[in-house]
Amino acid sequence: MQYQAQFTWDNGVFLASRETKDHVINLYHTKKFFVEVHYSLRNEGVDMIVSFTNMEKLQPYIDLINLDPL
Repeated sequence: MQYQAQFTWDNGVFLASRETKDHVINLYHTKKFFVEVHYSLRNEGVDMIVSFTNMEKLQPYIDLINLDPL
């Protein structure tokens, strides 16, 4: 997970942030895929990193970001 986080912060472009009951989830875009970094409000640290290319997974962000430049 440490490598994934470092890769995302070095190569990703921050797009949006959303909150759930237990997490703040930041969305990044690299040249080939999207990355969600899940920050736990309870543990105060990153507890999951999810990468994807499926545009359907962007649904929670549709009203938050403009994907036209990508």
